[in-house]
Amino acid sequence: MDIIWDKNKNDLLKLSRNISFEEISEKIVNKEYIDIIENPIREDQLYFIMSINNYIWILLFIIDEKLNIVLKTAFPSRKFNMKYGGRK
Repeated sequence: MDIIWDKNKNDLLKLSRNISFEEISEKIVNKEYIDIIENPIREDQLYFIMSINNYIWILLFIIDEKLNIVLKTAFPSRKFNMKYGGRK
């Protein structure tokens, strides 16, 4: 199992959110996530919940047919920050 992503999306995340899939994948490999939950809107997608700079982020991903983790996007979440106790 590998962790993969779209290069263009990664470049966009670097520019717009100052985070990269490289950083995120390292945290996943090191099991530095808080939780993994199902996306309530799309049953084929899951969320990694993780703390980045003391704030809770959602990392949307899928598992492909080769059992790779395919990172789709990452964003800070006020809702999950309150739930999981990140920085106020």
